[in-house]
Amino acid sequence: MAMRDDDKLIRQLSLIAFLMAQQRPVTADEIHEAVEGYGGMSEQAFLRRFYADRSEIESKGISLAVERPSDDPFQGDLYALPAENFYLPPLDFDEAELSALQTCLYLLEGQFAYAEPLRLALQHLALGRPSPLDGDAARTVAVNLLGGDYSPEVATHLTKIESAISRRKTIRFTYYSIGRDEVAEREVDPYSLLYSGGSWYLVGHAHEREDTRLFRLSRIRGRVVFKTRAEHDFPPPPELDLSRYRDRAPWQLDEPTGQATIEADAAIAWWVEQMFGAYGTIETSSDGAAIFRTDYSSVSHLATWLLGLGAAAEVTEPQDVRDAVIEALDLVRTRHEADAGGVAPQPAPTRPETAEEAPAHRAERSASAIPDPEKVVPADRFTRLLALMTRLLAACGESTEAHVPVAELRSELNISKRTLEDDLNLLNLINFGGGCYALFAQIDDATVVVQRDAYGDGFARAARLSPLEAKALLWALEFIADRLPSDAGDALRSAREKVAAAVGETRPTVELNRVLVANDSVAEAVNRAIQEDRVLEIEYWTEARGSITSRAIEPHLLVNARDAWYIVAYCRRAQERRTFRLDRVRSATLTEEHFARRPDIAESAPYLPWGDRRPDGPPVAQTASVWCSSALARWMIEEHRVAEHYSDGSVLVEIPYASEAWLVKELIKHQGEAVLFEPVALRRTIADQATAILARYGVEPQSGRPRSAQTA
Repeated sequence: MAMRDDDKLIRQLSLIAFLMAQQRPVTADEIHEAVEGYGGMSEQAFLRRFYADRSEIESKGISLAVERPSDDPFQGDLYALPAENFYLPPLDFDEAELSALQTCLYLLEGQFAYAEPLRLALQHLALGRPSPLDGDAARTVAVNLLGGDYSPEVATHLTKIESAISRRKTIRFTYYSIGRDEVAEREVDPYSLLYSGGSWYLVGHAHEREDTRLFRLSRIRGRVVFKTRAEHDFPPPPELDLSRYRDRAPWQLDEPTGQATIEADAAIAWWVEQMFGAYGTIETSSDGAAIFRTDYSSVSHLATWLLGLGAAAEVTEPQDVRDAVIEALDLVRTRHEADAGGVAPQPAPTRPETAEEAPAHRAERSASAIPDPEKVVPADRFTRLLALMTRLLAACGESTEAHVPVAELRSELNISKRTLEDDLNLLNLINFGGGCYALFAQIDDATVVVQRDAYGDGFARAARLSPLEAKALLWALEFIADRLPSDAGDALRSAREKVAAAVGETRPTVELNRVLVANDSVAEAVNRAIQEDRVLEIEYWTEARGSITSRAIEPHLLVNARDAWYIVAYCRRAQERRTFRLDRVRSATLTEEHFARRPDIAESAPYLPWGDRRPDGPPVAQTASVWCSSALARWMIEEHRVAEHYSDGSVLVEIPYASEAWLVKELIKHQGEAVLFEPVALRRTIADQATAILARYGVEPQSGRPRSAQTA
């Protein structure tokens, strides 16, 4: 297989070299005779192979020009490769922009599924020019894009689906629908990929449903395959408003069924307006309290969000939503009011299912499922070979020979020495027999010695970015821009404008969910404090406690994880490391006091790995055992380690936590379908918290009904 792949690459690159060298339209017969790899084929075999090669080359962003002479009806098509169809338009980056681009790669290295295509795109743009890393941005910003469900299988799915989107190929796969708890075959016309909340999704037309649907890649079982061998299976997709899937509140996933009215206290009203104002209307009174009105399609999802606000918010209308919240709180209280030594009420457990008996989608998460940062969407070898050839010839400059360090090339392309040797050997064979050589290169000790051949000048300029490279680059710039300290952010924005002008402002087929950020004044103060090592005074809303506190912090690092940004800092109030979610900082005041950086602060948890550390607290030191009903189990299995399965579909999961307040609030959100087993002492705290929220709704401690209903 490897040999056949090499033959195809030699043939395709030789075809490009031949067309570039001729600088005129040529016939199919000339190609058949001159280009390495086609000789010896019958005419029919040649035509099939040539059209397949042409299609693959064009899928890499390089289009052949085809013309049919009008003066001779018997003359076949003529083929050419105009310069504008091969070369990347000139991109004049200054040093600040090149440095920002390198910073972009640095931040996404090992955290971005498309890091390899991004690396090749940057290699095309920089062509080996020195671009020192912006150390200030590198030390103050980190990202974590590989969610808990990212795996080698998801990376493989991304590669196949990306190809299917570009080629408009219908795909088939086996899919686990978590809402219906069923596994079935799916046939989908893929339109776009969506990154949201640390997970990858496919947006496409589902043939079985005859409608556009969303599929989570981690729920795909087995392989993704093309339906047919045709060049295209469906026409260009219709204009699709992806905001329906990208920027939406959890309670607005489907068509609205009603509108809810929510009263929010002053402590939380500002945050509701800042983060969720776009999903409804908000009226703020002089004391800072507010009334928030929002459409909803799911009472359960709306109730989950409301319970996360604790006693600081109350739904007043409609009555069925209010009743649902009260009923959920009463169930939480009832199921946690056992004596201190008791256990949560649950069905009498039968013999736990063994690993072999448990359904595949309920299999326990094991260490082998931990994402491997190296398992990312690969850049195809065709693109890498073009990048390498351009890089080597550009190094020659006006000379006919150049010496390039092996270590430098390996670092730029992220490849082994063996792979580099294989690539060089293949490049030396391009147009073997066709006479249109570009270079000869070989490794001599620690150096690659390059000799430019007759047609080398034609490849000393960067080729057009492949669609995958362009998408990776635009995706990365869109994600990182506006989120770095100001200087690097400005350089990235200007670099993005130049890239968009060169590759076209077609939106990448990867969509980004809305990132939760602070208001501009807070973000500016935080960025300056990190850059200048200055103490910051903040007002911070702690969701777990439902209160706002004032703190003086020494901010060291900004970290992105699951569509939110966090400040990793030394908190002078707690006298230890704390992590603060940026969007929950109500105000930030920059002081004149400078602080000395503490190496242990930023190094202790630079990427906030979920399940090892939680926001708003120190490193996780405890694990809670939580029983989950069959109605909730399927979702909890995706997030947490399973300790036991039960025959009724319920499970016992282990949830790591650092903050008891966070754990209490998290379990209340699950509306009584998640019951704490251990630690037993926290059961009373959960029951008391549910009672406190019920009091806001006018519910007596034991009745589960509003006072007004009892009085009547």
